[in-house]
Amino acid sequence: MSGQKSGMPVILITTADMQSGRDAALRRLVDSVERFRASRPDVPLVHLMLLQRCSDVAAAREQLGFPARMTVSAVDRQVPLSIARNVMINSLLSDPPDGFEEAVVAFPDDDAWYPDGVLEYIYRRFETDEELDFWFCRYGSAAALPAQVTERVPSLQQTIARASSNTIVIRGRVLRACAGFDENLGLGTPARSGEDTDFGMRSFFAAGKVSMAPHIMVGHRDFDPGIRAKYYAGTLIALGRHLAASWEAKRAFARKIVVGLALVAKRDLSPAGLAEAWQGFRTNRRAVNPSRQWPGAATGQATKKV
Repeated sequence: MSGQKSGMPVILITTADMQSGRDAALRRLVDSVERFRASRPDVPLVHLMLLQRCSDVAAAREQLGFPARMTVSAVDRQVPLSIARNVMINSLLSDPPDGFEEAVVAFPDDDAWYPDGVLEYIYRRFETDEELDFWFCRYGSAAALPAQVTERVPSLQQTIARASSNTIVIRGRVLRACAGFDENLGLGTPARSGEDTDFGMRSFFAAGKVSMAPHIMVGHRDFDPGIRAKYYAGTLIALGRHLAASWEAKRAFARKIVVGLALVAKRDLSPAGLAEAWQGFRTNRRAVNPSRQWPGAATGQATKKV
């Protein structure tokens, strides 16, 4: 890849299931990105898109109205979210664009979007603060750019609680240090979750300067508290992998144990579910580096259009 413009690059990484019925939401995301591109023509913008359960990239591009400049690839089956992201990350790291170390990198879901002015605000934060490595905000259906954005230096616990894959924005140098998402965590794996918690924590430890905007600035469906029990095991595993990192990491893990007991007391999580989560932590407590080779490459059909 080679940047032709003068600004600091923006790199967005998205995966979408072509059989999920989210075409309208995906167009909304792409439209919000294209509005930023139009407002900042000086910025080299790369939007990487992996379409799952898709056998015809050209037809999918036409169906979704993707601009020709988007980098779109496809796989004819469904793969775990962390693996799908790593397919694009591995490709990016093997052939980075000019200025990659300073680039602004984000991971919006197919049903996320950037309200008017938000992506421009995020870009300016990194553009005007060379030391900023990791920025995040909150997400929700009522997302908007506040009239006045206040930011603060977050604690590790605030990062765990508020930074999601949709709101994490990092420098290219932090992505290089993190290498990618843990492919044993996340949607589509037995753990079902935890990949963004793990990635957010690794980004926190790898970053120099971290800043949090405690505002709902990235659009996405609202968090459903009812899924806490469903995603408890994966998050426990993710937190457990960082026990040795700091005392704050140890406190976060202990806090999660208390949360699990509270979920059992409220009957949102069964005692067997808590025991299963604990066993998952014991079995998977050692961190696993993201693979540099997509496991499905030998059997999956993948095509790419630049």
